[in-house]
Amino acid sequence: MIPKIIVVNEGDEGSEIISQFAHQQDIEASHRIVVRPEKDGLTVDQIHLMKKDIQVSFSKKVLVVLQGVDDSSSEVQNSLLKCIEEDSERILFLFLVKNPNRLLSTVLSRCAMVETGRNLPKLRLSKSDVDIFSFKNNSEATKEEAVERIDQYIQYSSLKDHKILRHLLKMRKLIMDNNMNPVLALDNILIFLSKTGTMKLTHEK
Repeated sequence: MIPKIIVVNEGDEGSEIISQFAHQQDIEASHRIVVRPEKDGLTVDQIHLMKKDIQVSFSKKVLVVLQGVDDSSSEVQNSLLKCIEEDSERILFLFLVKNPNRLLSTVLSRCAMVETGRNLPKLRLSKSDVDIFSFKNNSEATKEEAVERIDQYIQYSSLKDHKILRHLLKMRKLIMDNNMNPVLALDNILIFLSKTGTMKLTHEK
């Protein structure tokens, strides 16, 4: 199951959101874990303990709610990244955050943003994000980097054109499942985006 991100208000513990979400997913109250941050955010020890609790205590589907991930260090978020990539069929992660811009791009790219009736903050889009598929950046991309760039672009961009989204997902699948050359795939995406008027075609040296 794809981890979900929900933006909450300052000081909101999200108890109602957790209950509603668990009910929608048909997850029992006894199969919910809520991890709240300590003084300066979540700690690596909390992540390790959470992982141990899941492995030892639960055999059915479990909801793991983490609060304050956006206030936590890169070390904590990287530790969490390893957790959300394991046993994804049994564990549903729910991140309650105040500012998704503070999450690592690697975490964002593996999650889905969920609307809860509140206005979500608009994710920043820097020049480096806009030029993510430039030929200069594509030239030495590995398979993993290419997939991460595609995920990052999908996450950061407001993709209302389903044709573009389908093309991005198609290229991602070809890289992952058919070992398509990642440089050729990214160049293909750049040309496709330039034809749709989404992005200018650049040839930096």
